Amino acid sequence: MEKAPLDLSGAYRLLNPGCVVLVSTGDGRTDNLFALTWNMPVRKEPCTVAVLTGKRHFSYPLVERTGEFGINVLDARLVDAIYGCGTTTGHTGLDKFRAFGLTRQRPRKIKPPLVEEAVATLECRVAQVVDLGASALLIANVLHAMASTEHCPGGNYSFGSGLELVHHLGGTRFALSGKEIHARKYMPKA
Repeated sequence: MEKAPLDLSGAYRLLNPGCVVLVSTGDGRTDNLFALTWNMPVRKEPCTVAVLTGKRHFSYPLVERTGEFGINVLDARLVDAIYGCGTTTGHTGLDKFRAFGLTRQRPRKIKPPLVEEAVATLECRVAQVVDLGASALLIANVLHAMASTEHCPGGNYSFGSGLELVHHLGGTRFALSGKEIHARKYMPKA
């Protein structure tokens, strides 16, 4: 396989098209949504996740005040809402829920609203902030999680149900994950 050198400013895209999520923030008076691809599980017990966010984003002070955020996993039907939430700012007073046709869902354990249309939601409380200058890595405990019974039976994604998750490739380009494959089990030779 032939390979060519890449500009390092875009090399992160080789590791990331991660599943795009909408992060919801809020303090009971003000709320916001922003799209984020830099998210990952950190631990199973206790359930811990991490997200990377810019500190100049409208939502960052909301997270600082409450110490909480929601992670909302949307599917391909909502790619325009994902893109819209990622390319507009809350600094203008824009209500992104209304602007992009999303419904506020009441959370169980946190203040920020969740997205009703999400395939899965995680309610998170910040446990640690790693300051990276212009951005911050938020390491958070998951306090509550819910998932679609159709698309996540038993708490794991099932792509046989027509589910297509969205992965950002840059700009208006997205890819979809929507097909399951199975590896053969390793059988050592006797």
